[in-house]
Order: sequence, then C-alpha cells, then structure tokens
Amino acid sequence: MSRLKIEDIMFWILIAAIVAIAIWLLSGSPDLENALITIGLFIIGSEILLWRKLFSIDKNTAVGFVKVNSDLKEIKNLINIK
Repeated sequence: MSRLKIEDIMFWILIAAIVAIAIWLLSGSPDLENALITIGLFIIGSEILLWRKLFSIDKNTAVGFVKVNSDLKEIKNLINIK
C-alpha cells in the first residue's frame, strides 16, 4: 500500500477548490473575471502536480528498464560462456 503524500493532498484540495468556486460562481457571488482567474490558477496548479507525478512514474520505469537490461546482459554472458 502506498503512502499518502503531501502532493496528493494538495491535488485533491485544488480539485475541491475548483468545484467549490464553480458552485459559488453559479450562485452569483464572485465577479466572473476573478472567479475565472482563480479557477484557471487552480487548474494550472493541479496540472503541475499531475505532470510531476507522471514524470516520477516515468523515471521509476526507466530505472526498472535499466535494471532489466543489465540482467539480460548477464544472462546473455552466462549463456555464451558454455
């Protein structure tokens, strides 16, 4: 089971804030321009967190492929030693 990180919590807080401001905008309370700017900033923040997560997964995958490649080279060397 993976641990809950601060980045995950921040992502869900940003998503909840986007929904809350959208609902608040529907009721007519904030100015349209201010609400759209705020929603845009929250969306940008959540996208940045998603990209960071994606690149960390990609980095872990690349390290895994390097390890597999090393193991395959060792197996190839063992087979050729016969």
